[in-house]
Amino acid sequence: MTPLERLEGFDDHVASLLQQWNAPAVGVAVVVDDTPVLTRGYGFRDYDKRLRFDASTLFPIASNTKLFVALAAGMLVDEGKLTFDKPLGQHLPDLRFHDDILTRSVTLRDLLAHRTGITRHDMMTFGAGATSKDIFDRLHLMKPSAGLRETFIYNNVMYYAVAHVIERLGGMSWTELVRERMLEPAGMRDTSFLYSALLDQPNLAVGYTEYRDRRELRKLETKRKNDLPWPSGSMVSTLGDMSRWLSLLVNDGKVDDRQVISQTLLRETMAPAIPLPNLAPELHGWWESLNGAYGLGRQTEVYRGHLLASHGGDIRGFHSKVSVMPKERIGVSVFVIGDHCAALRDVVHYQLYERLLGLEPTPWNERLFGLLEPARQAMSQARNSRYDDRIEDTKPSHPLEDYAGNFAHEAYGTIAIAFENGHLRLKFRDQDLPLAHYHYDRFDAEADDPEDDARWRINFQATHEGDIDRFVTKIVENEVVFVRKEFAHAPALLQRFSGAYETAAGVGVEVFLRNDGTLWLRVPGQRDERFIAARDRVFRMASAPGSTFGFIERDEQIVSLDQMTGAGRFILRKV
Repeated sequence: MTPLERLEGFDDHVASLLQQWNAPAVGVAVVVDDTPVLTRGYGFRDYDKRLRFDASTLFPIASNTKLFVALAAGMLVDEGKLTFDKPLGQHLPDLRFHDDILTRSVTLRDLLAHRTGITRHDMMTFGAGATSKDIFDRLHLMKPSAGLRETFIYNNVMYYAVAHVIERLGGMSWTELVRERMLEPAGMRDTSFLYSALLDQPNLAVGYTEYRDRRELRKLETKRKNDLPWPSGSMVSTLGDMSRWLSLLVNDGKVDDRQVISQTLLRETMAPAIPLPNLAPELHGWWESLNGAYGLGRQTEVYRGHLLASHGGDIRGFHSKVSVMPKERIGVSVFVIGDHCAALRDVVHYQLYERLLGLEPTPWNERLFGLLEPARQAMSQARNSRYDDRIEDTKPSHPLEDYAGNFAHEAYGTIAIAFENGHLRLKFRDQDLPLAHYHYDRFDAEADDPEDDARWRINFQATHEGDIDRFVTKIVENEVVFVRKEFAHAPALLQRFSGAYETAAGVGVEVFLRNDGTLWLRVPGQRDERFIAARDRVFRMASAPGSTFGFIERDEQIVSLDQMTGAGRFILRKV
């Protein structure tokens, strides 16, 4: 039978799936022996407007971007500018991780295969407008949770680091290299790098999901409008271009007679770098897919006796899968609109391969659709109990205005806690949320949209003196401490603090202003110490935890520097 004959009735089958899953759209591209067999959209790219999904609809492919980035770096390996398995620091001496072992040992393969042992730090990039260099320079701030090459921990941030490597050693950005070396030779003219830059395009897919309590679709707002193209997953393509991409992959990297990507490099991306757990057999007793392993920008599995190389892509409202069976020379790409029906991607993906291979069908639809209702009920129960740990009848330890200020973290930036109209608000990048007291010194910030599950849990902490100076929160998988930024004094006021002071014992000290605008204390026979502004006219010092230093003014004159310690107040008179 020909491939088309094996796909007989597939259109009607997808139509029934769309109805069953309440899916706005599904798109499919199938290539056999580097020849397109099926390139078709089903349903609506914009459900509200009933605009049809077709082969030229622009669709975010999310983490399917990773293979392009891995191949771009691999091209530099082919040219001898880089290596997969030698320490990356040999090529970039300024590379710095959290500890010396990682810094000395980590390789390009480690970054691409998610085996650095570092957890996800996606909020370093999400909505931050971060460049690849920004992230490269902050790698040392990410503490590993496991040893190097010890386990698979998916990490988008490492692809930013790879993008910076490409720019440094390749002499062009990752987007330029991908376009020049892959997209243009493959004729992928409709593929680009940023969904938010295409919002005015006439054939753009629109993200949807169901309401949590009913099977009604709602449109999703576009996020990350201020971000640059991100190498972990910002590319946008079409079914037509994905068909060309699959043809290139199936044809061992060739377009016509031109070798665009070397066969050696393509095989390298499929070489197992770290094993993946056999979750489907262990959790559900499903044995069709076994022995998964992650390579470079894609993973491999044995699917019913056939080697399958694939990657998924998931971003708010959009889900995709791009894969090839290299021996059988089959390529499949599936696009799905709708968070609630994301698993439909896998249903269609596996069903296409089984049809093309002439295999007895596996009940993927029954299996995965059968998981939806239990998952929906579990989410509903979890949401209904989300406030069960609240301790009633507690109060904050301070007046609300004492919690206000700018709090910073080296990796994530600044979160502003604002006191407005008698209430607190949390402001971070494009978020501006009400911050309400939960219990004790914990406050929660939630979106006004009842369909949005996002929730900040902010636990404020105080210094020895009782001043609120930091808070602890969880970002993705990490507990993070944000520390209050220094109080900003006017330079003229700092200048007034400068001068000579004398202790009760007659010891003279000097307060002076450096050229960089910082205030310092000089005590005879000791190292100069910097004043750290805690609040108006009150400072701390790193060498004197538990103490504060306040400049006292009377009749518009600074008269003393008072040090408050556990033993009491010590007054240094200004002379």
